[in-house]
Amino acid sequence: MSNVLTCSAVLHTIRVLAHNGPVRIDLARWQGRLVVTKRVLGIAPDVASRLGREAEVAGRLRHDNIVPLLAVKGDVLVYAYCPGVNLAELIDAGHLGAGRMEQIMTGVLAALEFAHARGVIHLDVKPSNILVRGSQALLTDFGFAKDLALANITSEHALLGTPGYMAPEQFRGIRDDPRSDIFAAAAVLYHMLAGEPPFGRDALRFLTGDDSVRLTPLSGRAAAFNEPVSQALSRDPEDRFASVSAFRAALQPVFPAATISA
Repeated sequence: MSNVLTCSAVLHTIRVLAHNGPVRIDLARWQGRLVVTKRVLGIAPDVASRLGREAEVAGRLRHDNIVPLLAVKGDVLVYAYCPGVNLAELIDAGHLGAGRMEQIMTGVLAALEFAHARGVIHLDVKPSNILVRGSQALLTDFGFAKDLALANITSEHALLGTPGYMAPEQFRGIRDDPRSDIFAAAAVLYHMLAGEPPFGRDALRFLTGDDSVRLTPLSGRAAAFNEPVSQALSRDPEDRFASVSAFRAALQPVFPAATISA
């Protein structure tokens, strides 16, 4: 894990931030600074293996739009504390203008482009894994990530991800296509624009191959995004943009027009 230290200093837990199954995330103090720690409680070998893999993956991703892993203390991951607002909360509050959406998408796509260039596919891009600090967006939680340079620790057909933002091939257990992240990023953008994820309550029907499920077109000022977002949300990866940079290039002329119209 390049650029990641083995943590020998004492961690002082301040409070629990989240507790999802065997995984607990705490706000803590370490070496005179606030940090966020992630650990597995109890006996959960599969989850512990994924946490170890997360350390290997996140430890070599240093980018302004990725929450940095600072150290590893035994089976505890120590992340930088980045105070901000969860994108899911921002969407629920309904205070996202086109300019703010552009800043968020620019950051998320920059993080994905950087990760993909290093053989890492995130595979769980969703609003709750995006932290917004002013004009900066940071991608976090590489717990489900696939590193093409590392051996598999779970079955290739294991279902890991979030259905509302998961690409169909990922739902089928295919976890080695970077275009799955393009689908998820487009789903996040659609959610920001429409106020709900694409395909809504029919997401599982879409994922299981029901071709009668159609994407509801964006309307009003958001209609300008229909073409690039629809392409990025194509069922077949071959019909999507070939790369994150291609998707970002397609969005660049749309955001200014939407901002002017806002």
